[in-house]
Amino acid sequence: MNAQPKRLYAVLAQPKRLHPANCISLATCAPVMLLFLSSVCSAVEADNGGSREPNDVAEAPAITRAQTIAQPIQQAQQPVEQLPEPQNEQPMQTAPQPAAPAQPAPGQPAPGGTPAPSAEQGGAQSASALRTEVFGLATGGGAVQALEEAKARPDVFTPVDIAQLEELSIRQQVRGGRDKARAMTSPDRFDGIVAALQAADSLEARLPNTPEYQQVRYSLAGDRTVAYAGLGQMNKAVSSYESIPADQPISVEALASAGEAYSYLNDPAKAEVAYRRAIEQETAASADVATRGYQYGSRTRPIDLREGLFYALTDQNKYVEAGKVLDDISASLPPPDQVRPWDLANDDYLRLNRLRAQYLIYVGQTDAGLAELKRLEEQVPFSAEVRNAEADAQLGKGRNRLAKDMYVAALNDHPDNIEALAGLGRTSLNTGDYANATAINTAFDDTFPENGSVRNFKRDYDAWRAPTVSTSLSGEHGASALADEEFSADTYIYSPPIYDYWRIFAHNFYMWALTDIGRLQRIRNGVGGDFRQGPLTVQGEVSRSLGGDGRTGGNGEVEYAFNDFFKATAGFDSDSNDLPSKAYVAHIWGRTGQVALTYTDGDQRSADIGYSVGRYSDENFHQEFTVGGSQRLFTWPNQQLNATVRFGTSSNTQTNTPYFSPARDYSGEFGLMHQWSVWRSGERSLVQRFYISGGPYNERGFGTSGFWAARLEHAWTFSHDITLTYGIGIGRHAYDGEQELSETAYVLLTVPF
Repeated sequence: MNAQPKRLYAVLAQPKRLHPANCISLATCAPVMLLFLSSVCSAVEADNGGSREPNDVAEAPAITRAQTIAQPIQQAQQPVEQLPEPQNEQPMQTAPQPAAPAQPAPGQPAPGGTPAPSAEQGGAQSASALRTEVFGLATGGGAVQALEEAKARPDVFTPVDIAQLEELSIRQQVRGGRDKARAMTSPDRFDGIVAALQAADSLEARLPNTPEYQQVRYSLAGDRTVAYAGLGQMNKAVSSYESIPADQPISVEALASAGEAYSYLNDPAKAEVAYRRAIEQETAASADVATRGYQYGSRTRPIDLREGLFYALTDQNKYVEAGKVLDDISASLPPPDQVRPWDLANDDYLRLNRLRAQYLIYVGQTDAGLAELKRLEEQVPFSAEVRNAEADAQLGKGRNRLAKDMYVAALNDHPDNIEALAGLGRTSLNTGDYANATAINTAFDDTFPENGSVRNFKRDYDAWRAPTVSTSLSGEHGASALADEEFSADTYIYSPPIYDYWRIFAHNFYMWALTDIGRLQRIRNGVGGDFRQGPLTVQGEVSRSLGGDGRTGGNGEVEYAFNDFFKATAGFDSDSNDLPSKAYVAHIWGRTGQVALTYTDGDQRSADIGYSVGRYSDENFHQEFTVGGSQRLFTWPNQQLNATVRFGTSSNTQTNTPYFSPARDYSGEFGLMHQWSVWRSGERSLVQRFYISGGPYNERGFGTSGFWAARLEHAWTFSHDITLTYGIGIGRHAYDGEQELSETAYVLLTVPF
């Protein structure tokens, strides 16, 4: 693998078109020519519906919402338009000059837009007309030229005007630098943005600390918001944005960058506010060009804002509102029969239908969403964004190998696609290809700090590289045939990976129990290591139990994943912790072993079959066989309902024992599990699960009776893959013909440091 990707295909090309900024920047010969060209270019911009991102490519003609991609999509690719290098000219500080008459109030720029006609035919322009022309030139893309013209007329332009024009030139540098960063993959891709930030710092340092310059400072804060977001320094972007009072004007582009920064920092609620404000401002009928952020061509299209809002809502599980956003996008697009092959609406229709497919996946209709993405892929086979969305969906379903193959196929066609490479890195971690994940992490280095897909991969990579502590605590009251009171704690501390595939760990097991034949305190410590590569995981441990019955033992487990669905495990323990508590109280120990075969299809369905055996020191030979599975019954936004079925039987060769040891028993369990996504904010979430089950239980010699159980569980996911699960339960079961009621509680915690 190359150490550095060559080019971003995520940064797409557009058809070449006349850009009003390019036209205006040519108007340097005479005021009359300036006025004429500015008027023409404003008309061109209105005809084109505003300027467009230079990084978008039209891949598909329009598709009607009702058809939902029922008609074939014809790909219409255009050559890449090479953007000019951003101008880094730094305006010099101008000494304060007397204010000219007939000028706007301090701190307010002259209205931007089409320059007004000259006040005198064939003569010098009036001061107001010149101001209108120069500010229109600045907001239209010629900020550097406008600044030069303003400096040449100190009788017309005040020092505040000069500062405003210099800020507009810095704004132009920021946008140009961001375009350069999006079009490059080399480490120097941020040079333009860094230079613009330096210019902003220089200007602010030169501004007098007086009220009339405050609006310029707020505008510079908006520029910094865009620049820092483009650099991937999202905390600084948020700080700059939050330094602007809520009642002050701010460009749509700065609002969009703030929304991007909040989403990146897993604060989708604040991202939603920023995107909604941007959309409201962008659609306001009275918004002027400077406030809307359309200087020298907009770099933020309306669909970009709505897509950002869509993801901010889905990151909060607000699926009903997210669906309304998709309807708003559809309503804002022109009718398909009015879309020409070179129109931006082709790209918008493709993006809309991809978002609709992803929406189905987010609300749990995974198969339907994948079917829609497949239809899109068939009609636009070389669309990287569609193929990445399809691979992401397979990754979310746990089909890691299939997703990995899809990312590899996407990279074969788009070898510089950063999203596909980041997805390949995540699947490499999940499939045990840690060497490849390390190579991808090295290739990324710090070159793409602003990319969300790279951020997600690096978060997973850092969690894998971190040492990890996991512990499970459980307690039970009742069921005196087993123990009147029982508590256990099982804790592992894992080292960081050693040579990618190896880890060492320390293990502590503690059990305390109160029974009718005595108390129990069992402690077992161990050290070991595990090896994880590809589908194979092997773990081994040497242990020592303490106390009068202490002994040295060993245990281990082997796991092999045949594919994305089937997995086999086998394990052995020479000093098992799984015996009934009363057995340890009676100084009995045992060896156990187990094998199992598991089938898993994401969270839709699962099945397993297992066999375990134990040889105890009192010569008892215990066997147990289980088979069961689960199936998704219903799916709603934020909720799902699963059904489970499980059958089991066990036998013991010794029945006259101090612990519960039936000669033969059978059980059949039928249950339902309701899951509710209570809360979500980015990667942080709370899920509630409620389990209820019951069925018949037969013990040889004691007949058949019913049993039931209910359990409530909460599962938290915090930042950096920290997880916490806890629950309480109650159940009733017969032991040797006696019905007993028991209460349980448990906690599971995993913390990567």
